[in-house]
Formats: sequence, C-alpha cells, structure tokens
Amino acid sequence: MRLLLSGQQIPIRALVTSSFHSGQAGIDAGTALDLIHLSLQQLHAHVDAASGPSAHLGNAATVLAGDYLTTGAFRLLVRCADLQVLALISHAVNRAAELEAANLSLARDGVDDPTQWVRTRQRLAAPLGGAAGATGAALAGYPEPLAGVARRYGETLVASHVLLQEANAMERCEARTALLCAARDLCRQATQEARTLATATGNGRPLELAERIAASIEAGGSEK
Repeated sequence: MRLLLSGQQIPIRALVTSSFHSGQAGIDAGTALDLIHLSLQQLHAHVDAASGPSAHLGNAATVLAGDYLTTGAFRLLVRCADLQVLALISHAVNRAAELEAANLSLARDGVDDPTQWVRTRQRLAAPLGGAAGATGAALAGYPEPLAGVARRYGETLVASHVLLQEANAMERCEARTALLCAARDLCRQATQEARTLATATGNGRPLELAERIAASIEAGGSEK
C-alpha cells in the first residue's frame, strides 16, 4: 500500500468530488473512486507487470489487495446511501473495466507513438474522472446542464493529472513532452469549466483545484 500511495499519488478523484460537496458523503464517494482506481487501474490491470506495485506484491497478493480495495470502496458507497451516486459510479466502473480490458493487448511503451499513448491514457482516465465530477454535482444538487459541466470538469482535470503523473515518471523524451502538452491543454479545459461553475454557483473550489494542477504542470515542465 505504501508503494501505491507514494510519489505523486494524490486523491485527485476525492478532491474533485469534495470540491463540489465537502460533506461526508462527498468525501466517501470521492475516496471510493480513488480506491477503485487503485484496485482496477493500478493493480488488477497490471497483474503481470514486470515493475511497480504488482511486481513487488506478486500476482496472488496483487489480486487480493485489489479485491480488498474494491470492497472498501463499496463499503464507503453504501454509507453514502444515495442510489443516484451508486448508479453513476457503478456505470463508470463498468466503463473503466471495459476500456482496461480492451487496452490489455496494447503496448504500454509510448515512445514509438506518443500521440496514441496520450489518447489511450486520457481515455482510460475519463470514466472515473467524469464520475467524480458528476457525483459531486449530484450530491450538491446541481441541475442540468451544470451537472454536465461538472462531469466534463472531472473528466478533463483527472485526465490532466494522470498525464502529469506519467510525465513525471519519465526522463526528457518525445513522449514526456507530448504528455505534458496534453496535460496542459486538458487543464485549461477544466479551468474553463470551473469558471463556468463558479459564475453559476458561487463555488470557487473547483477552480482552485484546477489552478493547483496547472501550477504542478508548469513545475513539471521546468524539471529534468
């Protein structure tokens, strides 16, 4: 677990959800999404990896750890006692699992085709990121179309952070540059969505979070 939570792993999905609803339900739902991300996208999708947490744990322990995190996530969701939240997150988990399964046959190395790798990482991050924004909006009682804006904000900001994490783990190369450029573009989109939400609702927390990620991207671009 220390391996999973070390380095640049911050609870970005929980931060997105609680930026809309800072009560216990928002914290629980967002935390559940981060646990599901760790379980599905950091453990289960990389059972046979030659490096990283899965390699250190071994296949059997990796599966068990992933199952433990998933169980904990759904304990938190049950505590929310909100059927709309359960529906949003269960749909997102199904979609994320489908995308991960489709991606298993693709090489992880993005050096040969950085553009394709960026698109793949962004696509994999979208379901849980969108669910973080949509869940926070649902708990906060946002009407449509603001709920749709919150979903897009979650998709773009979480994808931006994921790409930044990928870039920070690399030395300077074409793939790293592509990741940082895509992360910057996505963060700008998220910032625009956050400004729309702030104007409509008076809630400036999503904008503060987007600005924090933007600062991290600029710092990442100046390192190495």
